[in-house]
Amino acid sequence: MAMDLDVEFLGLARELVGTRSCTIRLESGATFRDLLLSLASTYPALLGKIIDRDSGELTRAFMLNVDGRRAVTDLDVPAADGQRVLLMFAEAGG
Repeated sequence: MAMDLDVEFLGLARELVGTRSCTIRLESGATFRDLLLSLASTYPALLGKIIDRDSGELTRAFMLNVDGRRAVTDLDVPAADGQRVLLMFAEAGG
Protein backbone atom coordinates (compact mmCIF):
# COMPACT_ATOMS: atom_id res chain seq x y z
CA MET A 1 0.00 0.00 0.00
CA ALA A 2 1.28 3.47 -0.83
CA MET A 3 0.74 6.97 0.50
CA ASP A 4 1.09 10.39 -1.09
CA LEU A 5 2.69 13.39 0.59
CA ASP A 6 2.32 16.86 -0.86
CA VAL A 7 5.60 18.73 -0.50
CA GLU A 8 5.76 22.50 -0.79
CA PHE A 9 9.14 24.13 -1.36
CA LEU A 10 9.83 27.57 0.12
CA GLY A 11 12.71 29.99 -0.43
CA LEU A 12 16.01 28.45 -1.52
CA ALA A 13 14.43 25.00 -1.81
CA ARG A 14 11.99 26.35 -4.42
CA GLU A 15 14.80 28.06 -6.32
CA LEU A 16 16.88 24.88 -6.38
CA VAL A 17 14.12 22.52 -7.53
CA GLY A 18 12.44 24.96 -9.90
CA THR A 19 8.91 24.16 -8.77
CA ARG A 20 6.54 25.26 -6.04
CA SER A 21 5.41 21.80 -4.97
CA CYS A 22 5.27 18.11 -5.80
CA THR A 23 3.63 14.92 -4.66
CA ILE A 24 5.89 12.14 -3.41
CA ARG A 25 4.56 8.59 -3.26
CA LEU A 26 6.04 6.41 -0.53
CA GLU A 27 5.27 3.00 0.88
CA SER A 28 2.79 2.99 3.76
CA GLY A 29 4.66 3.40 7.05
CA ALA A 30 7.52 5.37 5.48
CA THR A 31 9.21 7.96 7.67
CA PHE A 32 10.18 11.57 7.10
CA ARG A 33 13.73 10.27 6.60
CA ASP A 34 12.38 8.20 3.69
CA LEU A 35 10.76 11.36 2.34
CA LEU A 36 14.11 13.18 2.39
CA LEU A 37 15.79 10.28 0.58
CA SER A 38 13.10 10.39 -2.10
CA LEU A 39 13.40 14.17 -2.43
CA ALA A 40 17.20 13.91 -2.76
CA SER A 41 16.77 11.31 -5.49
CA THR A 42 14.10 13.29 -7.35
CA TYR A 43 15.77 16.70 -6.91
CA PRO A 44 19.57 16.22 -6.66
CA ALA A 45 20.02 20.01 -6.52
CA LEU A 46 18.88 19.78 -2.87
CA LEU A 47 21.96 17.76 -1.95
CA GLY A 48 24.66 19.72 -0.18
CA LYS A 49 22.72 22.92 0.41
CA ILE A 50 19.55 21.56 2.01
CA ILE A 51 20.00 17.81 2.41
CA ASP A 52 23.38 16.71 3.73
CA ARG A 53 25.13 14.41 1.26
CA ASP A 54 26.61 12.16 3.95
CA SER A 55 23.85 11.81 6.54
CA GLY A 56 20.78 12.31 4.33
CA GLU A 57 19.41 14.68 6.97
CA LEU A 58 18.52 18.32 6.60
CA THR A 59 21.31 20.82 6.98
CA ARG A 60 21.07 22.96 10.09
CA ALA A 61 19.35 25.91 8.39
CA PHE A 62 16.35 23.92 7.10
CA MET A 63 13.35 22.14 8.54
CA LEU A 64 10.26 20.15 7.63
CA ASN A 65 6.89 21.42 8.79
CA VAL A 66 3.74 19.29 8.69
CA ASP A 67 0.43 20.86 7.69
CA GLY A 68 1.72 24.30 8.72
CA ARG A 69 1.31 23.27 12.37
CA ARG A 70 4.36 21.48 13.67
CA ALA A 71 8.03 21.03 12.95
CA VAL A 72 9.35 17.55 12.35
CA THR A 73 11.84 16.96 15.16
CA ASP A 74 12.36 13.22 14.59
CA LEU A 75 12.93 12.06 11.01
CA ASP A 76 12.20 8.46 11.99
CA VAL A 77 8.54 9.17 12.80
CA PRO A 78 6.17 7.69 10.21
CA ALA A 79 4.49 10.13 7.86
CA ALA A 80 0.78 9.86 7.11
CA ASP A 81 -1.03 9.71 3.80
CA GLY A 82 -2.20 13.12 2.60
CA GLN A 83 0.05 15.20 4.83
CA ARG A 84 1.27 18.53 3.48
CA VAL A 85 4.97 18.94 4.20
CA LEU A 86 6.78 22.25 3.85
CA LEU A 87 10.53 22.25 3.21
CA MET A 88 11.65 25.61 4.49
CA PHE A 89 14.38 27.72 6.01
CA ALA A 90 14.29 27.14 9.78
CA GLU A 91 13.92 30.85 10.56
CA ALA A 92 11.02 31.37 8.14
CA GLY A 93 8.12 30.61 10.49
CA GLY A 94 6.37 33.03 12.77
